[in-house]
Amino acid sequence: MLNNIIKNNTNGVIEDIIINRNFRFYNNLTTDTIIKDKYEIVQSGIGDILLIYLLINNNLLQCPIFININVYIKNLYSLNNPIQNFIFKLELLTKLKSNNTIIFYNDTNETCTNNWQGMLNNKILDYKSLHKYFNFNNIFKEDYIIFHTKCRFISNFDYNKLKIELKNFYKNFKSKYKIILLGERTINGKDGSEVQIHKITTIYNELLELKNNNDILDLTKYNIYDNLNFKDYETDMELIHYAKLNILVGHGGQYCNCFCFGEKTVVYAIPELNLIPNPLVETVYNINLLFNILSNI
Repeated sequence: MLNNIIKNNTNGVIEDIIINRNFRFYNNLTTDTIIKDKYEIVQSGIGDILLIYLLINNNLLQCPIFININVYIKNLYSLNNPIQNFIFKLELLTKLKSNNTIIFYNDTNETCTNNWQGMLNNKILDYKSLHKYFNFNNIFKEDYIIFHTKCRFISNFDYNKLKIELKNFYKNFKSKYKIILLGERTINGKDGSEVQIHKITTIYNELLELKNNNDILDLTKYNIYDNLNFKDYETDMELIHYAKLNILVGHGGQYCNCFCFGEKTVVYAIPELNLIPNPLVETVYNINLLFNILSNI
């Protein structure tokens, strides 16, 4: 079927960007056809892209992979600049040398397939297979740990209770390592589906309590998703890679970044998140276990 589809260089802004960056865009392709032919349609979040290419690099996923650009045309995530956001995703895909494995299309049927997610469980042999695409250099002479600000669980999760517990612990916590704060200070797009569905927040204000007893380097940004910059992203992945420990609460893009590029990560989660097994990531389901780990590093 795919060989019979004619590539159409449309006049749309996003379509032109795709083609100008040497990716494929099929204008007359539909979601139903892709699903019928048993190919994967994936969301274009940073985490989705990383995990998809982790599977591809482990020879676990059939190519091509399809991405529907309709989400950017409709701006479902209420981004201030959806074009800039999309260009960032293309830069990441280019970094992963994916021009020949991705096909973009535009369909109002925004169904995504999730078959690929099951392949992440206990089938990956090389969890570091994406490292080869990045040239990591450690810019710090001293050891450091990273606390990530983004916090995502599920819609009915008690974020207020978690924030109180974190604040109470952080205000007395003292580490022998330098501490880096990484991520966004605020989450924008209150009307966006990601915020509405997942109730995403940050724990930035709680993490500021770490300043009481620690050497803190605050590398957070006011709002990342509306200001995505690929050079900044590469620097962040470099920091994640060389961190003595990455500390996360919940999942999302920051979890996938650490999953793919961190050498050691601990994440506080709940069973409903169904986090992926990885020997480089320790998952704890009790907040006090997280506190015990931090108290002993």
